[in-house]
Amino acid sequence: MTTKPWFIVGFMAAVALVFGSGVTGIYLGAAGLLQRNTEFLRQRALVSVFGYGDPRSMTKPEVSALVTAQVVAGERCTDPETGASFELIKAYADAGRTELKAYGFQFRGLAFWGPVQAILAVTPDLTRTVGLVVLEQSETPGLGGRIEEPVFTDQFRAGITVAPNGPGPFIRMASAGTPDPDGRQVDAITGATQTCMALERVLNQQLGVFHRAMAVRPAATSAGSL
Repeated sequence: MTTKPWFIVGFMAAVALVFGSGVTGIYLGAAGLLQRNTEFLRQRALVSVFGYGDPRSMTKPEVSALVTAQVVAGERCTDPETGASFELIKAYADAGRTELKAYGFQFRGLAFWGPVQAILAVTPDLTRTVGLVVLEQSETPGLGGRIEEPVFTDQFRAGITVAPNGPGPFIRMASAGTPDPDGRQVDAITGATQTCMALERVLNQQLGVFHRAMAVRPAATSAGSL
């Protein structure tokens, strides 16, 4: 018995449809899970950078509820000098959003071996740091890669001065023990000089964008209103 060509074509189309649908279903399910995980990691980063507590000791619902109640994002700010823009993040000390706790912004730049992406938070008067969380980096493990570890990022919780500094830098990286007359110093990681120099450049560049954009931000929203 000879198999008719139309039957073969139909059979192959049916198999392709079944397997194609299955692969598509798996992809869509995985994409949804990936998106939810990415959003949760961002929420954890926000809890950490704004000093709300240790997100590792909180459940997913607790992290989500805190960020939903006390963190507001979405406002775009633009640097009039370079045209660069960023999403301003406002963190409040209370669920009623009556007391502004800090401002934050996410940035991306080129470190020594590759891109670095982080969130920096500063006080409402824009003069001191509140926290830094590194979201992505590709520096050498155990050396430059330590920029994402508390040994480095905890320095930003102490309040590094980042107010405009005339022609000088907003922030400096230097060896531990180096005199720090104006509170702008961050202790560099031993053995990771190039990474620290690159991160210093990125931070100064992004802080310049941030301050210039905030300087022309409408006064009606400068107090952190929604």
